[in-house]
Amino acid sequence: MRSEASHKPQVIDTTNPSRVAWWAAELGVSEDSLLEMVEIVGNQARVVEYYLGLRKVREQRRPAAPANELVAPTFVET
Repeated sequence: MRSEASHKPQVIDTTNPSRVAWWAAELGVSEDSLLEMVEIVGNQARVVEYYLGLRKVREQRRPAAPANELVAPTFVET
């Protein structure tokens, strides 16, 4: 049987510098990035991890050229 503590969400304590440093290392981000993410999505560790994953996916999906440099398609009449 699981203990009561295992059901509680893990919370990133941004008031404790050693916990911020630990979580930043655990998630592979800078402390500033971690604090920014917590400000955006809240302090639940799972939500921050999910947000971090979405950010990585978005970075991988960036177009080859910026949108303002994309060439509009041309249509040829037949």
